[in-house]
Amino acid sequence: MRFHRLILAVLATLAATVPVVAQNKVHDVDISVTLDTDGSAHVREVWDMTLSRGTEVYLGRENLGDIKIRDLTVSDETGETYHTDRFWDTERSFEGKKNRCGLHSISGGYEICWGIGEYGRRQYTVDYTLTNLVKSLDDYDMIHYQFYTPNDFEGEHVKVTIEKPGFVMDTLTRIWAFGYDGYIWREDGKVIAESETPLQPNHSVIVLMRFDKGTFASESVQERPFSAVLDRALEGADEPDVPMSKAEEAFYTILGGLFFFGMIMLPFIPLIIRAVHKRRQKKNTFGMLNLNGIPWSREVPYDGDILKNYYVISTTPALATKKNSVASAMILHMLQVGCLDARRDLATGKVEIRFRPDNLAAFKQLDHTEESLWKFMYEASGDNHVLEEKEFSDWAKKHTSSLYSWTTRVKNNGLSALRNGGYYDSGKYTAKGRVENCKIVGFKKFLEDTTLIKQRTTPEVALWRDYLIFASLFGIADKVAKELKDIDPVMFEKVCSMNYNDMNNVLYLTRSYADALSRYATPPVSSYSGGGGSLGGFSRSGGGGHSSFGGGGGFSGGGHSGVR
Repeated sequence: MRFHRLILAVLATLAATVPVVAQNKVHDVDISVTLDTDGSAHVREVWDMTLSRGTEVYLGRENLGDIKIRDLTVSDETGETYHTDRFWDTERSFEGKKNRCGLHSISGGYEICWGIGEYGRRQYTVDYTLTNLVKSLDDYDMIHYQFYTPNDFEGEHVKVTIEKPGFVMDTLTRIWAFGYDGYIWREDGKVIAESETPLQPNHSVIVLMRFDKGTFASESVQERPFSAVLDRALEGADEPDVPMSKAEEAFYTILGGLFFFGMIMLPFIPLIIRAVHKRRQKKNTFGMLNLNGIPWSREVPYDGDILKNYYVISTTPALATKKNSVASAMILHMLQVGCLDARRDLATGKVEIRFRPDNLAAFKQLDHTEESLWKFMYEASGDNHVLEEKEFSDWAKKHTSSLYSWTTRVKNNGLSALRNGGYYDSGKYTAKGRVENCKIVGFKKFLEDTTLIKQRTTPEVALWRDYLIFASLFGIADKVAKELKDIDPVMFEKVCSMNYNDMNNVLYLTRSYADALSRYATPPVSSYSGGGGSLGGFSRSGGGGHSSFGGGGGFSGGGHSGVR
């Protein structure tokens, strides 16, 4: 990790430990940019937010030059389309701004504004047109724009997708990204920039793209070469991971040989180090070394929160489980709340997973990472919106970077939730967290111990679906389902809304989807001039890959966003 990233990570950790009052928060920002041949773009921004103060949201768009914002509309999760004011008055009351939006003129640009309307979890869809987004240079066409601006609230996740209908953005389209920790890559003829870790208030998403001259017929002409733009943008950017020279490779080969020889001579040292590490980790996670002494427990750990439980389970060797079993748990949760539906097709005899996008109340019970997984599955299901086993695997092969980003967000969000709840602090679990972690061990014993089957009586049936969700995190949902069925097959069918055989098929499908996700969730590969290629390093050659925190200067757009 580069030094400045380490410092930022430390500061973020310290900031997370400071108690704060209820504040506004951005869970997810999904920005879609559709380019037109004349150099304009239709932009759709979907903001998933929790708001507890202020009267309006504003998105600063400064340093626009000849770029204009037109055709602004805003709607919310209820389907309400807001009235667009000709001039936006920032001094109006909370009620005066409700269901209204507009542009507020500022120096060098605008603020896109809309009334909050109601506090709580909200989703706003903002549509508008940017004229002259594409610039015509002496030798290339170009976009250099800040799509997500610094703001006064933290953002959990941002994704920007850029496309031009009828045009494939292949390797001839060079791409760079700045201002955030994440990736930029090409996929299905589009360019996608996506954050990998939560964004702090000073972060942004700046995208620089270079097209062959004549790809666009933009009237926004700048008399300068693209190299001048790139040189300025790369000032302060992260240095790429330069491939080693032959001499360096030889040196590290010799050093590795000496280390290997030392291991042969001192075989017990690594074993001792490993044992000490495991001992320390157990003590940190559970507050004890002998997990056999933890009694079984019926209490669901962390109140059933999937992300918190999965973070502990996936990062603790003593609780080893299948990779990305969290996907199985999330799918079962979606079935439980009603975002998905499983039924047997009478014609084929197969159990099918179908989607229920109209059940808006159910979606409010999902974490945004669960929503993202639902969207992945929905997209993979094709025109009939019935997700077959091979469909998700075929889709996953083409979306490896998106899946990798998703798996990273799941763990990051789990850790953030533990910190926010007071379960994790300064790199270790608190006493409160260790108590819950011991409950994970005790609850796992409860699910696994068949001698306790008679104790899982009728009063507990309301928790049976929770049992299956939690069991899937350990990869033992099949075993637990059979035990619950053996208690009372009729009650099992009533609680799970399907008989045991159908549930068994559903569990098979969830494992299949989770396996595909695990298999294809790989980070994007960035290429460098001079060949080679590397995982995760910032690409100065425009091949995509990891974004850079620094650099990006000379962009259009930007400014400041927030709630007031």
